[in-house]
Amino acid sequence: MEKIKTGSVYEIAEVLRDLFVLKVDKELSFGERKMLDTARTLLFKELSLATKGNDLFQEPELKEIFGLDTAK
Repeated sequence: MEKIKTGSVYEIAEVLRDLFVLKVDKELSFGERKMLDTARTLLFKELSLATKGNDLFQEPELKEIFGLDTAK
């Protein structure tokens, strides 16, 4: 949580990566799942803001990448 609280996109991405790797090996605890969701949401918001008006990342693709697109 300390890395997430820094607000650094790089730190948040590192947390997200580490939790995804951990998820492959074992089922995440409630706290780990909550942290994963928080990191994913923050990174998604940062990328959405950073690419505003740029066709590189469209919101539906970002939602799919981060597993947030539930309405398919």
